[in-house]
Amino acid sequence: MTSWTRLRPRTPRLGRAAAAGAGLVTTAVLLTACNKPQPTVTMFTGNKSQAVSAQPPCTVLGSCQSESSKVGQIKAASGSQILVDVPKALADGGWIVAAFTSDGTKNTALTTPGASSSPIRGHHTVRLQVPDATTGSYYLQVTALKPSNQLTTWLVGVQLTQ
Repeated sequence: MTSWTRLRPRTPRLGRAAAAGAGLVTTAVLLTACNKPQPTVTMFTGNKSQAVSAQPPCTVLGSCQSESSKVGQIKAASGSQILVDVPKALADGGWIVAAFTSDGTKNTALTTPGASSSPIRGHHTVRLQVPDATTGSYYLQVTALKPSNQLTTWLVGVQLTQ
């Protein structure tokens, strides 16, 4: 019995040490996952393309502002089309594109048929209609239907040209 009582106090210490070690490994894995590069979405118009970086995951939840340095910019001719191409992981999980104007405080959806998309699953591209207007600009926002640290939202400004 004496040897059992001597081992008994040490057993919880070993358990705590193992749990602490497992916690450190889990934390390291989670931090590594957060630092992986976000996938890009590519916009094609005319003979030009623009790769767009993902916004921080918190923009999907509305808890932070979009990063202006990650807002892509493209020019599109009035009445033309824009091709949006997304990575396989986003295509498999599902995505949607919203077209809107913004005055800085309020976003207004575009009413041009085909300027936005319905939910897309299993396809990595969609063609969007550019409004018939000679001047102005609007935004396209690509959003993952299943937001995560790797798949969030992408934002691009579209400048209309003639």
